[in-house]
Amino acid sequence: MKGMQLIKKVTDGLVVTFFISLILLVFAQVIFRFVFHNSQPWIDELSRFLFVWIIYLGGTITIRKGINITFDLLIDSLTSKTWMVVFTIVNILCIFFLLLIVVLGFNISFINRVQASSLLGLNMGIVTLAIPIGGILMIVSQIEYYLTTLKKRKEGIC
Repeated sequence: MKGMQLIKKVTDGLVVTFFISLILLVFAQVIFRFVFHNSQPWIDELSRFLFVWIIYLGGTITIRKGINITFDLLIDSLTSKTWMVVFTIVNILCIFFLLLIVVLGFNISFINRVQASSLLGLNMGIVTLAIPIGGILMIVSQIEYYLTTLKKRKEGIC
């Protein structure tokens, strides 16, 4: 489980670093645009790329904390056996969806590996790797969330 803790810390660190960078870049763009009347297009491009990475890496955090979109009120009102069945089905469907994201994300990254971004010249295959990497991390988080929630439910914690 030390590997999982390391993955969590790295993911959290990247999301925080990318988010702070995004805020600073957008703030700089506002200053350039409205104070110096000289917009910097590369800032817009880099901001979009950071935003994509934040979305897919941040998804792992929401799943890990159980704050992703679910129907908790409905599911929690079910009897214990029914809850177990519905909760399991919901998690299987989520994992299936995330597997699609991973497969299609790798396809997109592979196709885009020969393309460079227009302003920064970044390899678009690397930029779009956020999709499958985030998907893999979300699958791991979904499985961990499922097992942890089952354990807590059996212990009467939640």
